[in-house]
Amino acid sequence: EDQKEDLGQKVSKKHLRGAPNYFVAIPITSDLILQRIEDVQELIVYKEPDLLRALLPRQTMHLTLLVAHLRTEEEVQKAVLALKESKAKVEAVLEGKDLQMRFHGIGQFNQAQNQVIYVQMQEEEQKKLRGIAKAVKESFTAMDLDISGSKRFRPHLTFLKLSKAPRLRRRGFRRICPDLYRNYEDSYFGSEVFSRMDLCAMHKKKQESGYYYCECSIYLGSSSREERMEQ
Repeated sequence: EDQKEDLGQKVSKKHLRGAPNYFVAIPITSDLILQRIEDVQELIVYKEPDLLRALLPRQTMHLTLLVAHLRTEEEVQKAVLALKESKAKVEAVLEGKDLQMRFHGIGQFNQAQNQVIYVQMQEEEQKKLRGIAKAVKESFTAMDLDISGSKRFRPHLTFLKLSKAPRLRRRGFRRICPDLYRNYEDSYFGSEVFSRMDLCAMHKKKQESGYYYCECSIYLGSSSREERMEQ
């Protein structure tokens, strides 16, 4: 009976899980990075116009630290608190130094299918970002929030994905040919100082800027210090 009860609780918890509707993002705002991404996108669409619908707009460029399924406004507020409480842990990972995130080269998930194309990060910074993602996840887990949809953290800056254009998939377009972006495969895209984390809603109306609706933003590093001095 105890085993049945445990099994029932597991099934019940699994049933409560839903598709992610929020995420914690590091926004990318560097004009150089965004312009170079646009250059690649323009080249791809010039060679394959059907892929226009699969592009991600420059205004939404970000790194995803985690995704969450938040069912109620109360859980959204708990997530806001979790992000705020993660700040001290994240600053401990940074050790009082700014994290310069450098982007170089183009990669893809699952080379056989090649359906998601992204700008890669330098390996040296990836280790720091994995520590930051771990700290944020710990804060969300401590609040008993559902982040079960979060996969193993791999820092990447997605700029094109076929899932954004389901019509193409239905027409049999199931793979993005590497020749479309070969010219930029080993190019340097620029760097950005890690200075902000946002709790973003996937389904709420985007801001006028085109960026996601933010429930909360946390400033870190020198940006955080400047903000405190202003206050």
